[in-house]
Amino acid sequence: MSNAAGTLLQRVLDGRALGRALLALSVPLALAASSGNTEWLSAAIVPVAMLIALDRSHLAPLGVLMHALAICAGFVLLTLASAQPLLFVLTIVLLGMASVLVTAGGNGLRSLGNFTFIPTLYLACESAAGVAPQALLGRSLAMLPMLLIAALPVLLLAWAEQIRAGNGTRLALRHQHSDASERGAMLEQTMTVGCAVACAAVLVEWRHVDHGQWVIWSAVSVVTGNAISARQKFSDRVLGAIGGVCLGILAGVLLPDLLPVRLMIALATMLTLVCVRPYRLAFGLRCACAAMALVLTGGPWLLGGERLLNVALGSTIGLACALVAARWTAAQCKTAR
Repeated sequence: MSNAAGTLLQRVLDGRALGRALLALSVPLALAASSGNTEWLSAAIVPVAMLIALDRSHLAPLGVLMHALAICAGFVLLTLASAQPLLFVLTIVLLGMASVLVTAGGNGLRSLGNFTFIPTLYLACESAAGVAPQALLGRSLAMLPMLLIAALPVLLLAWAEQIRAGNGTRLALRHQHSDASERGAMLEQTMTVGCAVACAAVLVEWRHVDHGQWVIWSAVSVVTGNAISARQKFSDRVLGAIGGVCLGILAGVLLPDLLPVRLMIALATMLTLVCVRPYRLAFGLRCACAAMALVLTGGPWLLGGERLLNVALGSTIGLACALVAARWTAAQCKTAR
């Protein structure tokens, strides 16, 4: 019985990733707990994104540093662009397309692209919410030191691992290289992602959708490269959101709005990105955490359903774009014959 439980736990949780994630999150969570400043909880997405790119894209310390700087630059740029709806849409579309174009340097860089786009999008949307246009520059610059400090554990981890491998003085962006994406497929994916981001961002700006980052990323996330996997991703996200939001609303009603509770929710959210293996379960838990956080702010419990609505909207946009792209590709292949 214990062996079966251990096997099940290994299938669900990645123990090594859990330990590395706790190390990566140590600085922002410790500073949030000691200072009471909850903005450190927002900064926690940076080290997690860096850790994922480090492991999946096999970055060297120099590459990790460049990744941190790219996130910071993208964050400032997108925060400033949020002052004008059209400029925001254009900027986020270009950033989304760039997240795919990096695979010209190797398929393994897709994680680097995704986890530059995600923290840039989330941090910019959260930082710009409720801030006057003339105050956006000051707001973004005030966040930069926090983001760089939060990045330090992953930078040190990458450097320590390189020293342990006997390459302490080697300057490189990556330890391993992968084959570049096929040009036609990469360009098709780039255009599909750009279309999905544009549709989602226009909807967010037009309807003034709160937490618009959930809509935009859900649209991008469903664009996986083919119609079959896009349908599966759509199903995973919507079903995960339904279960997670219901659970999160219930927990949010029962839990007190205290800093330790917020810390645990932030920690759980970040850990689901790296150490929960089944995607649907991981996403459902993230939705539960998001719904809990919304309910804890003191609003009506139905406010937690905002997460479900945003995920469903974005996922539908992404699926529609993926299916249209697949249909267009099939028509082109048929014409070529």
